[in-house]
Amino acid sequence: MLRTITPREMKMLETRVMADTDVTGTELMERAAAAVAQAVERHLQNRPGRIHCVCGTGNNGGDGLAALRILCAGRPERAATVWLMAGQLSWETGEQKTRLEREAPWVRLKVLEEEDTGALPGIPPDTACVIDALFGTGLSREITGRAAELCRLMEAAYGNGVPVVAVDIPSGLHGETGEIMGAAVRATETVTFHRPKPGLYLGAGLNLSGRITVADIGLPPARDEVEGYRVLEESDLADLIRPRPRVCHKGSFGRVLVVAGSLGMAGAAAICALAAMRTGAGLVTVACPLEIVHIVQSLCPCATCLPLPTGDAAGALGLLAGVMEKADSVAIGPGLGTDAYARELMKGLMALLGHTGKPAVLDADGLNGLAWLAEQREIPRPLLTPHQILTPHPGEAARLLGMDTAQVAADAPGAAAAIQSCYGACVVLKGAASVLLSGKEKGLNVLGTPGMAKGGSGDALTGILAALLAMKAQGAFEGSLFQVLQSGTALHGLAGMAAARAWGERGMLATDLCSELGRVGGV
Repeated sequence: MLRTITPREMKMLETRVMADTDVTGTELMERAAAAVAQAVERHLQNRPGRIHCVCGTGNNGGDGLAALRILCAGRPERAATVWLMAGQLSWETGEQKTRLEREAPWVRLKVLEEEDTGALPGIPPDTACVIDALFGTGLSREITGRAAELCRLMEAAYGNGVPVVAVDIPSGLHGETGEIMGAAVRATETVTFHRPKPGLYLGAGLNLSGRITVADIGLPPARDEVEGYRVLEESDLADLIRPRPRVCHKGSFGRVLVVAGSLGMAGAAAICALAAMRTGAGLVTVACPLEIVHIVQSLCPCATCLPLPTGDAAGALGLLAGVMEKADSVAIGPGLGTDAYARELMKGLMALLGHTGKPAVLDADGLNGLAWLAEQREIPRPLLTPHQILTPHPGEAARLLGMDTAQVAADAPGAAAAIQSCYGACVVLKGAASVLLSGKEKGLNVLGTPGMAKGGSGDALTGILAALLAMKAQGAFEGSLFQVLQSGTALHGLAGMAAARAWGERGMLATDLCSELGRVGGV
C-alpha cells in the first residue's frame, strides 16, 4: 500500500534525516537521479536519438543534471542536450552542473536567459526522450514567461510521441492539490521519491503524471511519521478479500436491503442489486415500486423484491421497517426519484436508520433527499453515524454542502472533510481519484478507467459497498470500516478496468462491470 506525503512534509523529513544522520543532500540527489536514469533507459529501448533535459535552478534541476550524467558519463556516443534556466543555482544543482561538464563534456548545455525574448526553436527533432526537471513539488506560484514556454514545448514533444520522464512531479503541477499553476507538462512517466505526492492523483494529476513510479531514495521509514492518504494497490486486496469457508450458507455473507428505483429508473435498482450479489452478499432484497418489480426481477433474478405501494410513503415505510430490522446493511437512493413521495420516503428512512443503527450506503437520489432534509432542518445534524457511508460525485457533494460544483472540484479533500463533519458519516467523494474518509483515516482510490464515466457505474459502487458492509456484519469481511471503503472502491475500479479490456472504454457498460466483479480482487 502506498501512502502520500505533501511537499512540505517531504522537505521536513529530508531536513530531519540529514540533521540526525550522516546522509547528505548530495547522496539523496544521487539516489533520486539513479531512479530517473533507470526510467529514461526503459524509454530509450529501441528508440534511437538524443536525450533532452530541461532543468530549473533548484534541486529538481539538479536531479535532472545528475540523471543525465549517469546516463552519459563514459558514453560519448550518446547524444544529449540540456536547457538550463538562468539564475542562481542551488548548491547541489551547481555541483551537478560542474560534474556533468567534467564527466560528460560532449553534452551540449545551453543557459536560457529570461530577457532573451527570442522564441526557442523547439525540442530537437531527433529527441528520443525528454527529462522534465524544470520545477519540483515545491512550486507555489504561477508559471509565466520562458518557463511557461518550456512547459508548452515539452507538451508538444509528448504530443508528437516523444516519451517525457518527469522528475518527482510534472512541472507546473501543484504537489498537494494537482492544480495546474499556469502551465504544466504532460509526462509519460513520473518518477517520484520516497512516497507519492497527493498532487499526482488529485486535480489534473492523473491526466498529467502518466505512469507513477515511486523510488526509494534511502530515507529511513522509522523516521517518517507522516500518515498521508493511503492508496490501495491491487496486490493489497488479497489480504482483505478472503476465500470463503467450505462450510457456509447464504446468511453467512449478509443480507442487503436495496431501497431504490422508480418508474423509468428500474435499471438503477437492478444494477445496485446485481453488484451487491456479484461482490458476495448472500441475500439481496430490492424494495421498489410495484410497477417496476417485474423489470427488476428480470434484470436481477437472483434478488428478491419487496413491492412498495406507489405514491404511499407511509405504507412503504410500514413495510420497510420489518425488512430493515432483518437486514445487515441498507443501500438507499439509486433511481429513487426526487418527487414529494421520494422526499417523504427519505424522511422516514432516515428515522428508521436512526432507530435501527443499520450500516447503510446513501447515493444518488438518497443524497439529493438528504440534502433536501438538511435544507429543511427536518432532522438534527449530524444526520448519520460513522458506520454509514455517503458516496457523492462532485455535483451531489456541492448540493450537500450548498456550494458550486467547481468549488468541490478545486478542493476534493476539503469538500469530503466538510461533508464528513456536516453529516457524520464516512465519505467516498467519487472522481478519477476518489477521496475516502472514515473517522480520522483517509485514503485515495486511483484504480479505474475513463470508461466508468457512464450511467450506472455509481449504482454499482453502492451495491458493492452495501455488500461489504453486510459481509462485515456477519464476519465474512474482517477488515475495518475504512478498509470497506478501500476494498469497495478498488473492486469497483478493477472491475471497470476488466470490463474496459473486454468491451473497450467507449463500449463498456455498468452491467459489464458487475459481470467482472467476481473475477477481480485475487479471490
